[in-house]
Amino acid sequence: MWYELEALPGVPAEDAAAYVNRARKAAAALGLADRPGWDSWWRLLVHRDDGMVLLADRTRRWVCLPDGVDGQVVRLVADACHARACPLDGAPEVLERRLVWAHAVFPTSATLARTARDTGVDAHESRFDPADGGVVAVNVRRQGVWETRRAKNWLADEFNMAPDQNRLQETGVGACRVVAGMPRGADAVREARRAGTALGLGVTPGVAAHRSRPGFALLLTSAILCLLAALACVLWGAWWPLAVSAPLVVAAVARMVRMPADAPVWQRPRHWWWPHARTRRMETSDFKSRSAGDDGGRRRGRRAKAYAYERSTFPVPPGTLMALAAPLARERGVQSALSHCPPELQDADGPLLGVAVDGQPVRMPAAVMWDGIALLGKPGGGKSNSMHGIQQWACAHSNPDDSVVVFEAKGVDSFPILHRLNPRMRFMDLADARTPMISLLGEGDAWVRAQRFANLMHGALGDQQIGPKSRLQLTDSVALTLRALDAPRFAQVCASQGVAVPATWVDGAFTLLFGHGARAGRALARAMACALDDDEARETVERLHGGVNERSGRPAVSDGQLFQLLNAPMNKMGLLAGAPQLTDPSRRTVTWERLLAHGVQLAINTGDPARPGVAAMGEDARRLVNALLFQGLRLQIGESCMGWQERGRRVRVFVDELTEITGADGRDEGGNVAAVEWLRSRGRAYGAELCAGTQYPEQIGERLMSCLLGLRTIGCYAQLAPSSAQIMAAALNVDPSQIRALGEHVMCVRTTGRDNTALPALTVAVPWFDGGHGV
Repeated sequence: MWYELEALPGVPAEDAAAYVNRARKAAAALGLADRPGWDSWWRLLVHRDDGMVLLADRTRRWVCLPDGVDGQVVRLVADACHARACPLDGAPEVLERRLVWAHAVFPTSATLARTARDTGVDAHESRFDPADGGVVAVNVRRQGVWETRRAKNWLADEFNMAPDQNRLQETGVGACRVVAGMPRGADAVREARRAGTALGLGVTPGVAAHRSRPGFALLLTSAILCLLAALACVLWGAWWPLAVSAPLVVAAVARMVRMPADAPVWQRPRHWWWPHARTRRMETSDFKSRSAGDDGGRRRGRRAKAYAYERSTFPVPPGTLMALAAPLARERGVQSALSHCPPELQDADGPLLGVAVDGQPVRMPAAVMWDGIALLGKPGGGKSNSMHGIQQWACAHSNPDDSVVVFEAKGVDSFPILHRLNPRMRFMDLADARTPMISLLGEGDAWVRAQRFANLMHGALGDQQIGPKSRLQLTDSVALTLRALDAPRFAQVCASQGVAVPATWVDGAFTLLFGHGARAGRALARAMACALDDDEARETVERLHGGVNERSGRPAVSDGQLFQLLNAPMNKMGLLAGAPQLTDPSRRTVTWERLLAHGVQLAINTGDPARPGVAAMGEDARRLVNALLFQGLRLQIGESCMGWQERGRRVRVFVDELTEITGADGRDEGGNVAAVEWLRSRGRAYGAELCAGTQYPEQIGERLMSCLLGLRTIGCYAQLAPSSAQIMAAALNVDPSQIRALGEHVMCVRTTGRDNTALPALTVAVPWFDGGHGV
């Protein structure tokens, strides 16, 4: 069966000795270290179970193993080559080309150099490098009994020393035939010589090569016999030899015609069948010592053992063989190998994570979703596709009173997909006033709603952006505006005093915070106090703008001082005021409380508008609103969902891009980091499940990164930056090169079994959920 060897990412961190040990294990698995017994030799006539065929072009490597070998043999060969073995349905396409073949031969006059007796610690550097359009094939088998004995005597005479430490005498040395195919015969001969030299045997002056013509010897022999038979018939009238030899010629011609174009690849290495070993005449150099002068024990006789194998057969050490089979990662892109589905996940009932190497679906247990899911990957890697698949499963496995809330950063692309995958999904576009909006105030009187808004601001942005004073100023400005807008006389008072009536509560609060200048802020505050005409309103204005100096009648706090005091809340309200579509009076609003009470499947577009012709919001305003909505959802879960786990209710929260909802302003991580931590540590009791994603781990702060990478299930797509790959490799307990070499729509994921059994990271191929596959 044919397998293609694909290089694994990275370089194995081991020395040459460890490599040779792995190569010897692979050679033993291939049967190169075995010897057939008296009770099993006859099986060799029916089925060959030893060796392999190696095929190599400039960048790719294929191996053909005997039929019936188990997966352990394939794994050992792939591990020795630092590659993964991908099974093929048939022979490689390179064998379908019409090529001229040549095979390497050991010249009669050649000998071995002294450097050929080392232990082969540099065997892992052996490489085939055929020319473009060419291919090299190596057919390997185990050595015969006579070959090993003759090889030992040959090496002993060749080096005038015991060959026990020679690499050609180590365990697992095979016998191989090296052939090369090229479009032209001369090129094939040249590539065959280069391939034979690549074995690194130390043949001097070098390896020769001949054209390969399988079946030609039989045709030539039968033709000579037929010619002699014809001569006998003419001279002596004996016709029967011609009658016997003529069919042999016909059979030989038919055999050559029917022979496939790749026949030289399948020709096994030949044996030297003569009963006596080859010998050669000893030269003067054979009597010299390794140091200087003549050998003290000059050997008797004038003949030495010559090459022990048939001339087209070469010995190949296991280290050299596996190095020649190793694919060239430097010249060809590599991808991480897919994993097998572990037994702990074979009966999992949760979302589909991907597909294993054998096509088996890999799912995570549904019970593990309580502990959260994190997805990371560069743009275009497939992170959103995976999240859409998990969202589809969550919607399909939700009860009518369960809730699924999606914060989608790419609504313009994702909304059509989500609508197709989840027909019950409702959609909200922050920038589009024609869609509903989550109320930032909630329900209640003016002070309750203002306090809730200030708490949202503080929780979403954190103490560094919204401190206690800023929170109080937000409460006062919003509450005063809400009360004034409901006052019957407010419009009349504003008209009498020449003050513009605020269009929304955001515009009124922004003006009170000096967003339109000190004069406009003080004038609006006086109009509101006059319209309400109660002590509560006057006290609110005094807290916001300070009192009045009783002696001079002028403000006790100057405009410059108030600007400094109101700067922080004014900036935040200014962002909201710059997006009037958020609080458009004609826009329908709904609260988190009502949504969670009845159950909803809602997707919120936190990015660019999904509908053409809708003006986009500013980047800072969009991030602020996203943070406020996420903080509002987290607070409402804490208020409304207590005990949901016991009742079997769930609220599943999906965040496509964490950086959109954290509330960070570049100086701190934002207040919603605490909200994410709360969902991770305490959300389970409230029925909350979190699935969050981001592009790169460096985009989020250390505190949020620690929280995200501490979730039970982590999926990572390709991370090309070394720092990102290092972080994710440490979280998944894999090599960083594996993260960098993940292919398109291939994910490295870590999860646990149903009984919280820790599982190693898996590499799976993710289906195209966006196209309806795997759902």
